[in-house]
Amino acid sequence: MVCGTTPTTVLIMKPGFSWPTAPALETTALILEPLRVEHAEEMAPVLDDPDLHTFTGGEPANLEQLRQIYGIQVLERSPDGSELWFNWILRRKDTLEAAGYVQATITLHKTATVAEVAWVLARKHQGRRFARQAASALVDWLWAMGADRIVAHVHPQHLASNAIAVAVGLHPSTTRLDGDVNWTSEETRGDRS
Repeated sequence: MVCGTTPTTVLIMKPGFSWPTAPALETTALILEPLRVEHAEEMAPVLDDPDLHTFTGGEPANLEQLRQIYGIQVLERSPDGSELWFNWILRRKDTLEAAGYVQATITLHKTATVAEVAWVLARKHQGRRFARQAASALVDWLWAMGADRIVAHVHPQHLASNAIAVAVGLHPSTTRLDGDVNWTSEETRGDRS
């Protein structure tokens, strides 16, 4: 479900095709809030878990690093304009706690608009299908906005994320990126035109 669908800004990647700024989205159990820099204070402790990096590498960002990251992400586009960035914080409806995030990076490949998606849910909120709900809301919004293909990069041993990829309609491909399997939507509307 999309809330607040009136965009304040329109982001354009190619003539005749535009994306609104990220709206608030809702699921049965979650509110997906468009990212703001101020979310860093709330998200730093949520994401301060080395186990969240088991399959992605790296380590948790501290508060100042997270503020800097969010300061870039809220621009909603890469400096050269070749990518659009959409980021949401996941908030539980029952407790209003921040629980994780979802994000999408939109690029243009030939005539196809490709959305690369990712989801992260703090361990204390796992096991309740929150990540599945959030990823589904994200993918549904991307399709509604006109994405031609959806892609997720998932480590082959990350069973929960593999299950989420299946649940949102993605299929594993033979393509690998840094050890991750590229999961992709079966159809690509832009490649048929």
